[in-house]
Amino acid sequence: MRRIAWRTILPALLAIALFSGVAFFYLLPTFDRAVRDQKRLMIRELTESSWNILARFEAEERAGHFSRIQAQQEAIAQVRSLHYGQQSKDYFWIIDSHPTMVVHPYRPDLEGQDLSDFSDPAGKLLFVEMARIVESEGAGYVAYQWQWQDDAQRIVPKLSYVKGFAPWGWIIGTGVYTDDVEAEISGLRAGLQTAVLVILAVVTLLLVYLLRTGYLSEAGRLRASSALQESEEKYRSLVESAGESILMAISGEGLYANASLLHLLGFDRTEFAKLQVDDILRPSAEEKRSGQRAWQAVAEGSAAPSRAEAELTCRDGTTLRVMLTLSRIVVQGRAGFMAVATRLSQPRELDLQSAANLDDLEAASRRTRDLATLMMNHGADAVQVSEMLSASADGVVRKAIELIVAEIGPAPVPFDVMLMGSLGRSEVTLFADQDHAIIFADVAPAEAQQVQDYFLQVGSRLADLLAGSGYPYCEGLIMASEKACCQTLSAWQTTFDQWLSALDAEDLLRAKIFFDFRSALDEGSLVPALQEHLQMAVAARPLFFPLLAHNILNYEPPLNTLGNVVNADFSGGRRGFDIKGVLAQLVDVVRLRALQYGIGTAGTLARLEALAIADHLNPVTVTETSASFRLLLALRLQHQARCRANHLTVDNIVLPEQWPADRQAELKQALRQVKALQENLQHEFGSRP
Repeated sequence: MRRIAWRTILPALLAIALFSGVAFFYLLPTFDRAVRDQKRLMIRELTESSWNILARFEAEERAGHFSRIQAQQEAIAQVRSLHYGQQSKDYFWIIDSHPTMVVHPYRPDLEGQDLSDFSDPAGKLLFVEMARIVESEGAGYVAYQWQWQDDAQRIVPKLSYVKGFAPWGWIIGTGVYTDDVEAEISGLRAGLQTAVLVILAVVTLLLVYLLRTGYLSEAGRLRASSALQESEEKYRSLVESAGESILMAISGEGLYANASLLHLLGFDRTEFAKLQVDDILRPSAEEKRSGQRAWQAVAEGSAAPSRAEAELTCRDGTTLRVMLTLSRIVVQGRAGFMAVATRLSQPRELDLQSAANLDDLEAASRRTRDLATLMMNHGADAVQVSEMLSASADGVVRKAIELIVAEIGPAPVPFDVMLMGSLGRSEVTLFADQDHAIIFADVAPAEAQQVQDYFLQVGSRLADLLAGSGYPYCEGLIMASEKACCQTLSAWQTTFDQWLSALDAEDLLRAKIFFDFRSALDEGSLVPALQEHLQMAVAARPLFFPLLAHNILNYEPPLNTLGNVVNADFSGGRRGFDIKGVLAQLVDVVRLRALQYGIGTAGTLARLEALAIADHLNPVTVTETSASFRLLLALRLQHQARCRANHLTVDNIVLPEQWPADRQAELKQALRQVKALQENLQHEFGSRP
């Protein structure tokens, strides 16, 4: 009893003291700084969004659609009408580098005036300071005193963010009133202080309860420890019982091999652990010439997961020819590699190149998913794992088409398979359905029905083979087995034009899926021709972007006003949030930006890189968005890998409370980034057209 009392009451008292200190001397000051930083970030992002308006009209000027005066007048009209905040009284203004006022919604008397001598009540030449900061740094913050919104009699401190627009020599900015920020902080601080005091009172009352339930807590701890040990044993059993031969090496440690590989090579576990990689893996002739081993490149992260033929050295000195599937793993911060070895001497290797039927396709696809599961549970990079799963899906589609054509006869005209959605972006996970379509060459009207019937048969067999290989049928019927997804090049061009012109909810949904399309067979010019047509069609319909933006804004990231993740109830008693939906929202925003600026790449990270290189997005925005995408993809794949390893139904419903505190904090930051991207769309495209 005394031991339990010491283990419950004393830690609780220490926790109260620590919590009080952290709350009042760290948390509250940090909270104040966070609110101020959030306001600074907000006005920066708002200014960036309004800056895009100037860039858009300047592009129209360069394209010859407007003269400079017309372009500037249109830009001024839009900036003058932009308002946000409470009662929509916060605004943007523009000056030039002289400085002269170009537009100010609440001080039209200053428009056209020389502001070189204009100062605030404290004597600060604020507009001269803005011009100086833009000239030296391109953008920055300025603190000064100004009238409160439209009330010229009320002068209060203000902080603004300004950014230069070099093509026209303009400077655009917006700001927040310091008094408003302080009032908001005071209100939130008071609420937080009250919450802290309530928590302290509740924790104090819980001391008695903790003492009473000490024995139960101890029993629970023992049960949890037993469950953890059982889980570890289950995982080791999964690796050991795998039919594949698995080799693993972590930096600074010996080799590890499962029972299958040890048996294959004739080693026992103890002697094998004393060996080096070069004792087992013989370098190929190409590796000897280059001096770079494939497994080293993968372990160092300089090469993606790869497949290569190799020779393994047995205990008796003989060698075995194998096909190695190499992937990078990270265990507790230490990098290494995992290799799955398949004997090439087997009469029937379960590989896509030698697949002869559905069973072979399913086995090869399942093997890749098993490997991806092991990789994610060993800390592999999620993007590399997704690329491996995507490459496997590509291979399944190509092999399936090969088997189908061999079964029903050659195609009457050239054709290609278009992959859409996550398949099209090469962002496949362990729970991916099939989104595909067929495009074939134009034919004479008299032959159209017969030719389409052939390709519908191909599409139907393709859907069945993919379903049998672990890719469920698409619930939205985006499959080549449907007439709407099996058309000639001309018909596809007409279909895309109709979607872009009609623009109802269903058209936008289909457009989002189809805009990620790419060729699966890499044959002919059909898919490139359709991609080129799409870019021209989108560019000719500027109304499409606001409508697509507002379609994206229909989804809200699961964050409440306090910045905490909001969970929901799902069927089967599940609770959490749909991480696929959040990831899709980020993907949607990046897709819109890529379409907006004519970026033809399909992958999300590749699109962000292209947008950054072309200077279409702020580098900070690109960096933070890329990091958020990687995190969300990793969390999604880790959840799915745990489900597969524990023989549970694989889905996208995650519960953040099951993760460590630092992981939860990273998730919240990623969700805030998604929300910031949405707010940029809202500010740029305004209300629904």
